[in-house]
Amino acid sequence: MNTNCVNCGAALEIDQLRQIKHCPYCGAEVEIKDETPDTMAGTIHGIAKTFFNQTADKIRYNREHAVEIAEQRRKDKAEEARQSRKMMMYMMGGMAALMTVMVVVMRITGAWA
Repeated sequence: MNTNCVNCGAALEIDQLRQIKHCPYCGAEVEIKDETPDTMAGTIHGIAKTFFNQTADKIRYNREHAVEIAEQRRKDKAEEARQSRKMMMYMMGGMAALMTVMVVVMRITGAWA
């Protein structure tokens, strides 16, 4: 079976699912006609290999995506905690200022002896 393109001479790639050989450069396609037990086994092996590679790629992508999501959630929680601490400090400062004003008013009015 010829493994080079009849149009441009480049090496043909086998598309196991469509049962064709195609040229990645000029786009020529040649149907695979000679099916023997050996080529059928090769075809099945190619299809299985493609399936498993695609599945592995999807698993790898999902795992990486899950890590990205977990990292973003960790950052969001850290930012939320930082904002909560900041708000608490503002509240404590406000309460301290209010208490200072109350003490001053009580001293001026004589309520604080």
